[in-house]
Amino acid sequence: MINTLAATPDSRALTVTWDSGEESTLSAEILRREARDAYSIRERVDHGVVRVLPGIAITALVQVGHGGVNVHFSDGHDRAIYPFEYLRELVDRFDN
Repeated sequence: MINTLAATPDSRALTVTWDSGEESTLSAEILRREARDAYSIRERVDHGVVRVLPGIAITALVQVGHGGVNVHFSDGHDRAIYPFEYLRELVDRFDN
């Protein structure tokens, strides 16, 4: 499904190269706001949205098995795991 994942040189976005050769980009802001870990879900319940600091960046990408990636952010959040299928959903909604 995914050939490569990499943060952009400024770390403000994730570039996904799919097996088809298509390349997609998701901003760190979108990834952080759309995270589905327990902390982010709780924040959505309490505040209606996940509050994202201006200029948020990706600080690390950690492979999770064969089907996902854990993204670490400059705000200290490091619990967001994105299954590759969910990345595809996000690309379909947000990538222009």
